[in-house]
Amino acid sequence: MEIKNKTFYLENKRWIIGSILFAILLLFPIFTLFYNLLYLEGNSFNYLWKNLLFDYTFNTFYLISISSFFSLLFGIIPAWFISNYKFKGRNFLDIALYLPLAIPSYIMAFTYSDILSYTGPVQSFLRENFYSLSVIFNKDYLQIEVLGIILALALYPYIYTASRVSFSLLGANYINISKNLGLSTFKTFYKVILPLSRPAIFSGLFLVLMEILNEYGAVKYFGVNTYTTGIFRAWFSMGDIGTAIQLSVILLIVVFLFFYIEKYYNSKFKFYYGVNSKVQSVTSISGVNKFLVIILCAIPFLFGFLIPLLFIMNNVFMTFSSIDLLDLLELTLNTIKVSTISAVLIVLIALFFLFVEKISKSRVNYFISQSISMGYAIPGAVIGLGLIILFTYIDDLFSSSTLLGSFFLLIYAYTIRFLAVGKSPIKSSIEKHPDSYDDTAKNLGLGPLKLLQKIHLPINKFALITAFIVTFIDLMKELPITLILRPFNFDTLATQTYEFAVEEMIPLSSTYSLMIILIGSILLLLLKNIINKQINVS
Repeated sequence: MEIKNKTFYLENKRWIIGSILFAILLLFPIFTLFYNLLYLEGNSFNYLWKNLLFDYTFNTFYLISISSFFSLLFGIIPAWFISNYKFKGRNFLDIALYLPLAIPSYIMAFTYSDILSYTGPVQSFLRENFYSLSVIFNKDYLQIEVLGIILALALYPYIYTASRVSFSLLGANYINISKNLGLSTFKTFYKVILPLSRPAIFSGLFLVLMEILNEYGAVKYFGVNTYTTGIFRAWFSMGDIGTAIQLSVILLIVVFLFFYIEKYYNSKFKFYYGVNSKVQSVTSISGVNKFLVIILCAIPFLFGFLIPLLFIMNNVFMTFSSIDLLDLLELTLNTIKVSTISAVLIVLIALFFLFVEKISKSRVNYFISQSISMGYAIPGAVIGLGLIILFTYIDDLFSSSTLLGSFFLLIYAYTIRFLAVGKSPIKSSIEKHPDSYDDTAKNLGLGPLKLLQKIHLPINKFALITAFIVTFIDLMKELPITLILRPFNFDTLATQTYEFAVEEMIPLSSTYSLMIILIGSILLLLLKNIINKQINVS
């Protein structure tokens, strides 16, 4: 027995060393940015400080504030009603409220800018039928406030998902005790339910914040100056690599600050809902209250998915004769190919890190796991800039030009950015299984590789499929990294949609937008079905 355990320990040590080397490889582009920062001249920073930094900072945080507020509104209220009340259409809305995740935020922004424009359907209808009223609505809607609401419509499902799970886990005792104390339904929700659900809601809000900081297509189209658009402008338009690096580092500091706050906040709260508490049953409602609840739950789905989808489909029908079907097929295959390869690689790497962390029980591996999770918090523009600087040095060192503008570099960047996305479902699944599985396997003489093949792969298969689907959807929608690092003459559905939109050819971009939405919607419905199966199995 002692010999078996010693052999397992030696093999385990190799896996730990491998995970450390992998983590260094994933974080190396970030180290490159900080290294280059040390050798920059002060002139570019003085220009940045005097002319640009305040504008970028104010707009970034103002946009975050608006989008966060409306994301919380669109996410929490429907989640509460669907978790606790029974009404007609409840099951449909529970699925439908996830669907805005299938529409990338930049496509949402392009669509609503066209809907609200002077020649769009809203203002055209008002001019034809209510001319005096049309004067009031005849405004420029490409404003930061409108953009904030649009981003909230695209991103609120992160908060809805977290809130929905949290509210469903709350036991009936909390509700009953608050009622016995004389609290109204609203006070129970405000004083009991929300405080108990704060960690889950804050986790969803953190994802919303990271997506806003990463957003490029929508803010560029609306003409809003944020850190991300500033990096692109300094780098591509002005050729000022120094200012781009400085903005990237500042944005990284902001991201790390949010990351630390989220980890610190959630570490303070540990809630266990199941002990001495039966599950809260849903309450039937009728009359005016039923109508109001349906309206409140339907608004995010209506404006976040249905209206943009119908408008995009209308554009597709109008421009159907101009559609290049071969080009559409090629771009769809490009998107599926690069997303599939990257998603499979990300799931395998995430499983590797989590497996090593579980079998090693080492603080080093726990720290590594937390470090690689920061990749999702790092905006794509920052990752792209770091990789280009790093591989420019490598190509110069080896007198080669094969790595820059290659698929390898694009997939490398995707892996850094979305590893945390693939890791999350797998981590949740692995943590549910007791250590006795591993101990029994060790006593039977199974090494780490056999343990992974025979035990962890079969019992975590649903989590692996879930991780693949979630990662694939995010990869398909990714824009900044693809714009920066794509190989020459290589386009995806996302890049083609963006290029048509910035050229004010939104109707032509709708075909590519619709394809992204259709693929994303199918995968989200499949994901929902898998989650339901997991719940039934457990």
